Amino acid sequence: MNNGYKISEEYEKKIDTKFKKYTPQDIARKMLAVSFFRYFKGKKLQKLQKLKLIDLSCGTGNFLCEALDFLIKMSKIYYGEYKYNESWITGIDIDKNALEIANARLNKILVKYNLPAKKFQLKNKNGLLHNFTKKYNIVIGNPPYLGEKNNREKFSEIKESDFGKKYYEGKIDYFYFFIEKGIDILAKNGILTYITTNYWLRADYAKKLRKKLKEEVSFFYINNYNKSMFKNAIGQHNMIFALEKKIKNQEINVISNSEKFTIKNNEIFNENQKIILAPEEKILLFKKIKEKSNVKLGEILNINQGIVSGCDKGFVLKKYDEKFKKYLKPLYKSKDILHYTTKVENDFWILYLDRESVMDELIEKHLKSFQKRLENRREVKKDIIKWFQLQWCRSQEMFEMPKIIAKQRGRERLFAYSDKDFYGSADIYYLTPKKENFNLFYILGYLNSKVFYDWFYYNGKTKGKNLELYSTPLKETPIYYPEKEEELEYIANLTKKQIKNYKIEVQNKIDEYFKNKLLDY
Repeated sequence: MNNGYKISEEYEKKIDTKFKKYTPQDIARKMLAVSFFRYFKGKKLQKLQKLKLIDLSCGTGNFLCEALDFLIKMSKIYYGEYKYNESWITGIDIDKNALEIANARLNKILVKYNLPAKKFQLKNKNGLLHNFTKKYNIVIGNPPYLGEKNNREKFSEIKESDFGKKYYEGKIDYFYFFIEKGIDILAKNGILTYITTNYWLRADYAKKLRKKLKEEVSFFYINNYNKSMFKNAIGQHNMIFALEKKIKNQEINVISNSEKFTIKNNEIFNENQKIILAPEEKILLFKKIKEKSNVKLGEILNINQGIVSGCDKGFVLKKYDEKFKKYLKPLYKSKDILHYTTKVENDFWILYLDRESVMDELIEKHLKSFQKRLENRREVKKDIIKWFQLQWCRSQEMFEMPKIIAKQRGRERLFAYSDKDFYGSADIYYLTPKKENFNLFYILGYLNSKVFYDWFYYNGKTKGKNLELYSTPLKETPIYYPEKEEELEYIANLTKKQIKNYKIEVQNKIDEYFKNKLLDY
């Protein structure tokens, strides 16, 4: 019996192909299980009757279909027959075709239970801009991940609204808005469960989002997969989180980086209001490091990126060219940074045309074919630089003075010392002393220690298993810098040995020193 409802072959094909691009069913099922298990604690029949669930970016309805199937089965237990309440599920999406597919899929479920076909509450609009008159018990979904750079029109539409003016901050992701909107439309004690990427936990530009989370909700479940959960999005690092609209210092069940632990809500926010997912014993160790440290890295070192050319094809040469000798500087890549030291010979050369450089016939001829592209750079249009100059040349002194250099991203602690000319691009960071009397070799030993790695892995910035050694988290890194010269020299001498010839037994001594000083081992 199908109650007069039939799905066309065309819809069947769409259902079989298009909806697979959205949230995998096993993930949708897991997220609903987390949400329903929490929601239906206590008076189940009463909660079933009043349930209102919404997906603000429902696509073709993976979450809604799983929810509907579960709720109809549950109705049989409490009513003695299969029933459907129209207020149970609501879906919103800007894709009208996706909503048509969602409606067809939902009706297939009704047909399965011999229930009459319905036109479901599926709204073709931008849920972020909609003024809701209802509050919802469950908000669930997989909001779209979009950066502002390539989606300025979408962001502008939100930024100009009252909602956007309240929550927008520069360099955020579009899905932040969906978390904030979801919280706004939750009923008291309502549940929000989302799958997103995980970088917002410690991102510099998620302050408003984390402030809202800390002040209005309590997490109860976090699964930080730290890898992509979608076949067509290999570079993502996903997480599932579930929270309730109430303020309570309750325990959170956390799975993160293969660790399972519980931690209370007020323990996950550090002093910079970033979210740290670590077991309690690790949190205690981090507190010790902060207590024993007497300075932050950014207080004693300048931390800067390398060159941004704006057009590597124009400025970077694969071979030394004598005719350009007055402009050429040795250019190194991040792969040339080794443990404590660097590769000796450079493979590339860069035309170092800084803001003092004047164009001659030779340079004009070489860069002529790139002129249009170079002129389109923002700094040229603003008359900050000339079209033939490097976009951000940085200081020559930074590249040539004694310094610590680091890969922007890597799994290992790859900090190295260099006192030679070592020009590099923006994927290399340069750490130079703010005062002459700072011992760079001591600091290098610390940055290559296990204590630093553990601190930064949980408190700094990461992408998957890789550390991301950006300026802000590096500057915030606490360090113990001793007053006694003999302590400085002890680590400095060990570090110099590692620069000359790396040995694991020497590294163990460096690690042991910092453990004893910072962790009381």
